[in-house]
Amino acid sequence: MKKLWTLVTVIGLSFILAAQPAAAAGFPDVPKTNRFHDEINFLVGKNIISGYTTGKFQPKKDVTRGEAAIMVGRMLDLNGTKRATKFKDVGKNYGASGYIASAADRKIINGYPDGTFRPNEKISRGDMAMILERSFGIMAGSYGRFSDVGHHMNASTAIFEMAGAHIVTGYPDGTFRPTANVTREQFSVFLARGLSTEFKQRTLNKDGYAYDLTKTYTYAQPKGELQVAYKKVTIKPAEVTFHGYLWEFKDTGDGSVYHLDQRETKDGLYMVHPLSEAEKELIYPVKLNTKWQPGMDFHERVTITGINKTVKTPYKTFTKAVEATNTNGNKSYFVKGIGRVKTVDKSGKMISELKSIQ
Repeated sequence: MKKLWTLVTVIGLSFILAAQPAAAAGFPDVPKTNRFHDEINFLVGKNIISGYTTGKFQPKKDVTRGEAAIMVGRMLDLNGTKRATKFKDVGKNYGASGYIASAADRKIINGYPDGTFRPNEKISRGDMAMILERSFGIMAGSYGRFSDVGHHMNASTAIFEMAGAHIVTGYPDGTFRPTANVTREQFSVFLARGLSTEFKQRTLNKDGYAYDLTKTYTYAQPKGELQVAYKKVTIKPAEVTFHGYLWEFKDTGDGSVYHLDQRETKDGLYMVHPLSEAEKELIYPVKLNTKWQPGMDFHERVTITGINKTVKTPYKTFTKAVEATNTNGNKSYFVKGIGRVKTVDKSGKMISELKSIQ
């Protein structure tokens, strides 16, 4: 029975390892109505994933640990040549042995205390998050939160980081379901998001007030311009060096450069300082006269003082802006799908205003 199961597994892996020419034209079981259609075909185009000899992709099929090693290995261009591994249940003739060996050498995947890898076991969402964290090396940025992921869990940090990086998402009920299996379409979309900012952007609320991750914003200021772009950066805010994607703010006036992350939750829009506090820019739901404390200053308050305001900027005139006024009388204006478009002081003098979006 064991030999029969091994044979079936090897055959299954051979389907994954063999690229299918028909994949370029699309899979019959991944129609355009599939919400992950674009991500799957994006990975096919990069030869990271492929279909089966039947011509199908089987998007709902659960991913095994061996299959995960293949897909991650292809993504990272690891050596997939079949060879001996350090795991007693992964021989040199096993279809995924090369990718498993390479990923283990890079410490992307681990085995079990008994010396096995268990390539045929289905991978959980929690284990998947840890593999993605090691693959992409993302450390900077803010964290996501889920009601069923506690800090004591082995995969919690990876889950929080991958959610903060717009790579993994949870379910409408606020859970992540870390012990649930991962399907081929789910694994594909997570890989695609790690490789493409365009797919990260699709995780954002379309009716929200966050910046568009794919755009570069330029703001006019009294002295110079402020350029804002979502970039992969390396920063050292403390004694530890961090790598990841953050919003880079470059002031051409004084030459300063700083990095922030932006998070949008059901409670509001936040700008997050790496290894520091978060400042709430806007409170949700957006209602006139709603007040909130934006940061650590207990005396500071911001109030929504206008909705559907008309605001003129060098970029364009907006007619549905939200006006937020702070304790000092400064007013900031936010527009759905764009973010902050203008800030003026209490006398109406311009502090910054949107000049272009590219």
